[in-house]
Amino acid sequence: MASSFIEIKGIGYWAKDGFVEAMQLCLINEIEIQNLDSIEWINEYKNELALESLPMIYGGMSMRLNEFLKTDERKAILIELINVIIKKIDVMDNYLTGSNLHEMRKRAMKILSETNMLEFKNQEDFETTVSDSGWNISLGIKDVKDIYQHSFKLLKVLINGEMNSTASSPETYWNY
Repeated sequence: MASSFIEIKGIGYWAKDGFVEAMQLCLINEIEIQNLDSIEWINEYKNELALESLPMIYGGMSMRLNEFLKTDERKAILIELINVIIKKIDVMDNYLTGSNLHEMRKRAMKILSETNMLEFKNQEDFETTVSDSGWNISLGIKDVKDIYQHSFKLLKVLINGEMNSTASSPETYWNY
C-alpha cells in the first residue's frame, strides 16, 4: 500500500493511504455529527476531505492542512474533533470497523455527488466507487485499531506544532 506525507509547511509524517483515508472519513463523519458543517470553512474542508478520500493518486493523498488550518481557532476545532475520534476508537468496539468505514465512505461519496464535485453515471457506478476502497471486506481493522488511533495522535501532534520530522526523516514516529 502506498504512503502519503501528511504535512503542514513541510513538517509531517508518512502514513499508509488506508490510514489517511480512515482519518478523512472519520473527520467528515464527526464534522457532520457535531453539525459543524454550518461553519463555512469547515463545510469546505469536509467537502475537500471527501474528494481527497477517493484516492485519485496513490501516495498523493492529503489532509489539506496547509489550505484550511490558517488560524489557531481552526486548529483548535480540528484538535477537538481528533480528540473525540481518538476516544471513540478507544471505547467503541463498532466504531473502527470495515463496515463502519464503508458507510462513512458512502457518505463521503454522497457529499461529492451533492456538491457536484463528482458525477456518477448511475447507482451502480456510485456503489462501485464506494466499494473500491475495500472497507466492506476489511475484517481485521478492529484488531489493529491502536495503529489507526496512533495515526490520529500523530495528526494531533503535527497540528499542535510538536512535530519536527520532514519527508526525508526516519519514520520513528510509528514506534510507540
